[in-house]
Amino acid sequence: MSERSETRRSFLRSAAIAGTAAAGISRSTFASPAAETYFAGAAEREITPPIGMEITHFVRENIGVHDPLFVRALVIRDAHGQQIALVSADALGAGFATCDEIRNRVKDQCGMDEVWFSCSHTHSGRWVLSTPTPGRKYTEELWWDDGTHVALTDRPAELEWNTAVHQKIVEVVREAKERLKPAELRTGRAKVKVGINRRVTRPDGFTHMGWNRQGVIVPWVSTLSAHNKKTQKPIFVLFEHAAHPVTVPHTSRLVSADFPGAAVTAMRKELPAECIAAFGQGCSANINSFPLRTTHEDATAAGTKLGAAALLAIEKSQVVGGDTIRFQSIPTLLPTRPLPSEKLIEQQLTAQHNHPDRIKQLNKIAAYRATRKAPPPRRLDAHGVMLGREFCLIGLPYEHFSHTERWIDREAPFANTMAFTLTNGGRGYIGSDAGLAMGANGGYEAGCMPNWSAHEVMSPNLGPPAVGSERIIQDAITALWA
Repeated sequence: MSERSETRRSFLRSAAIAGTAAAGISRSTFASPAAETYFAGAAEREITPPIGMEITHFVRENIGVHDPLFVRALVIRDAHGQQIALVSADALGAGFATCDEIRNRVKDQCGMDEVWFSCSHTHSGRWVLSTPTPGRKYTEELWWDDGTHVALTDRPAELEWNTAVHQKIVEVVREAKERLKPAELRTGRAKVKVGINRRVTRPDGFTHMGWNRQGVIVPWVSTLSAHNKKTQKPIFVLFEHAAHPVTVPHTSRLVSADFPGAAVTAMRKELPAECIAAFGQGCSANINSFPLRTTHEDATAAGTKLGAAALLAIEKSQVVGGDTIRFQSIPTLLPTRPLPSEKLIEQQLTAQHNHPDRIKQLNKIAAYRATRKAPPPRRLDAHGVMLGREFCLIGLPYEHFSHTERWIDREAPFANTMAFTLTNGGRGYIGSDAGLAMGANGGYEAGCMPNWSAHEVMSPNLGPPAVGSERIIQDAITALWA
């Protein structure tokens, strides 16, 4: 944690205490106000896919379950009746079409003012897809957004499971709402390292995936917990850390929530039976869990370590003041990197003649280039939940580099922050400006053509985001605080 961040947090805590003293209110009264300012409830449902259904990434048929997958809902209501549902799923991800569908359905059927749907990004689980509707065309943009090339209507078993997941999300939010109780909210943080920076740049300038022990990570876990106003027992714990859940080996054919699931299991051994613990994935696009793809036992060890740190954060947590939930979304677009030159396209059309998918993408790029228009931009909606001056939760679609979370921590005018990625949609990576500026050398997460191993080269946007996207994202997040 930076010295500036710690100084800011100390100042805000001191200001809160001083303000209450000036008003003739004791510190204990500030910590436990007489009025019922917040209400909280939580619930969960299992969403483990049946044996035989493919694990999404790397693709392999599952032959059983090492540990079950869950969807969990945390509902908070403020003194003015505003209600927000924070839904967390043990899933690889979900696109914009899926998240828009889920959020609208939950708002309509459960009476929520705001809904977030976030995924843990476990690589031993499933992608949650949108529900097919009559007459809907499967465009290439929808294929990409849904992370599939086969319509759910052609996979009856998966359609049944996916439909059930959507229904369970509604059910779990409804149950959490029914369980609302007067609550005290608290926020905390503790040091922990579960991952390692995975971007290594060779002497020739090319970036590949490996172990970068000097690379930037996010070495903490942040918590938001709700405690029963009467008994002080925790109702729910929301905890966030940044690391790809890839400790479970890609050769394992057992479904698993990886280290986030193990962390929840470890925490619930110490929490009341009725308390729900839910994980949120931080800015982990350039961070892998460590050790990488080894054993289920290593995933359990990493999760146990993370869970212990989260419990420590709760123990050290500060009470959230105020009586109002502030939430906002800032819709914006990220420009795409300029398209490759005609010369490079021609060279690649020859070099990639044995790769039909690449030839198809090159032809799309050439056709778009002929229009003389800028390549298609990316949708990026920045979301924020603010509680008093003590806490801010930022939600972002896609996978973001750790620099974004560290920037939020450094600049946010709040005592503590969380940053969720893979929230409310988005498939793929949003690199830092420094990574994007490397061009084809930018690696898997930020590289461009002719680096065909770079993730965004095959996207419907025809390339990765443009340099300068970092400032656009920061401006959108800053607008959430205004």
